[in-house]
Amino acid sequence: MNTNDTQYTFVFAFIICVTSAVMLSSISEGFRHQRELNEELDVKKNILKAVVLKEPITPKMKAGDVLEIYNSKIEELVVDKEGDVVVGQTPQQLKGKDNDLFVLYTYREDGQVMAYAFPITGQGLWSALYGYLALEADATTIRGITFYKHGETPGLGGEIEKEWFQNNFKGKTIYSVKEHRLTPTVVVKGKAADQLSGEALSYHVDGITAATITGNGVTELLNYWITVYNHYLERIRKG
Repeated sequence: MNTNDTQYTFVFAFIICVTSAVMLSSISEGFRHQRELNEELDVKKNILKAVVLKEPITPKMKAGDVLEIYNSKIEELVVDKEGDVVVGQTPQQLKGKDNDLFVLYTYREDGQVMAYAFPITGQGLWSALYGYLALEADATTIRGITFYKHGETPGLGGEIEKEWFQNNFKGKTIYSVKEHRLTPTVVVKGKAADQLSGEALSYHVDGITAATITGNGVTELLNYWITVYNHYLERIRKG
């Protein structure tokens, strides 16, 4: 092969590489907006799941219908670390910022507050865990919980995304009205009912077999975020 043939081969390969890179970049950018919409929809579905709607959304429901339900029933607020609502701030404005402002969601039916929800995140065994916790209007009782993103082992820590695990939290208390204090939400090793009784059982949750570290991570993140939002929640409890 002579010098001209070699140069031609390299130039041709270079042109192909550059053209392919430009095309892939254009395609990726074209789908970026759709990906963002899908991610936003998934987040809103999980908020609606956590607050336990009077009429739950279904898997076959169209995206537009889900958004209509969300917009009509969920109010998005931003609160500071003292529990004050920050007027003029939206959840979208907080993305990517490290500050002392936090997102809170209020679920209403026919004008009546049914639940309060907020994002929860923390470390599991292999990954960060992302979800939402919802409390009843009394700001004392857990109404629902969902984990929508994680990298835990399927069949082990990955069970946090399953209905059986999330349903264990419903009806558990985060606050002792009698003692006027937060009660720790604890994921135990094994079944809570086999180990506890009385008031203690009201804030202990069944664990996942062979996933103790993931369970400990859930315990830690729940108590951290409940404490973060407690200034706002305490105002609700006091009326």
